[in-house]
Amino acid sequence: MICIGLVDDELAHLQKMHTFLQQYEKEHNVKFDIQEFHNGLNFVEDYKGNLDVVFMDIEMPHMDGMTAARRIREKDANLGIIFVTNMAQYAINGYEVNAIDFIVKPISYYVFADKLEKAIRFSKLKAEKELVLQTEDAIVRITSAELYYVEKDKNYLIYHTKTDQYRVRGTLVGLEKELQNEGFSKCINGCLVNLRYMTRFVKDTVWVGTTELPVSRNRKKEFRENFLKFLGGSC
Repeated sequence: MICIGLVDDELAHLQKMHTFLQQYEKEHNVKFDIQEFHNGLNFVEDYKGNLDVVFMDIEMPHMDGMTAARRIREKDANLGIIFVTNMAQYAINGYEVNAIDFIVKPISYYVFADKLEKAIRFSKLKAEKELVLQTEDAIVRITSAELYYVEKDKNYLIYHTKTDQYRVRGTLVGLEKELQNEGFSKCINGCLVNLRYMTRFVKDTVWVGTTELPVSRNRKKEFRENFLKFLGGSC
C-alpha cells in the first residue's frame, strides 16, 4: 500500500484530488492510504514520517507549502513532494527541497495521474534494501541503491559501488533472488546490473555510469525488456 498525503486549505481541491486518487486506484488496481491536512502548519505538526508521497499546495494560511516542505525535510529526506499551485513561478524553488514535480491549478485528472505515476516510481526507488557484506577484512552495510553492478569471480562476488569495491563469497543466483523487484537485471550470466544507473545501451554493450559492460546474445532481449519495465515504473 502506498501512503499519500494531501495538503490544501481549499476543501474543493482536497476533494478533487481525493476523487482522482480513487479513480487511479480503480484503473490501476492499487491501494492508497490517503491522509488529508488543511494547512502547512497542521501537516508539519502532525507528520509522523509515514507517507510515501505528498501533494502540497504552496499558497496556504499559517504556513505556506514551501516553508512546510523545508521543515519536513529536516525530519524526512525521502518523502516525495509534488507542489500544487496557482502560480507556476512559486514552484521553481522546489529544487531547494528536492521536490519531484509540480502541478498548476486547475488540476486535470490526466496531469494528476502522470505526476502520481512519477511519484510512485520515486517511492519504489527510495525503498532501499539493505545488504550486509562480510569481506575478508570487515563487515560492511550498504543499500541496494548504492550498488552499480555485481560480477561473479569463481566462488566470490565483487560488489561495485560509486566509490568502492567489495569482494564477498557468495552466488549470483542467491543475490538475484535477494534483489528481486529492486530494479536489477543480468546483462550476462555473471553480471547483475542496477538499472537505475544505466546511461546507454547500444548493440551488445551497456554503460553503467561510465563503465562499459557486455550484453550477451541470449540475455539481450530479457535485459532490454527489464530496462523498459523499470523506466515505466512497473519493475
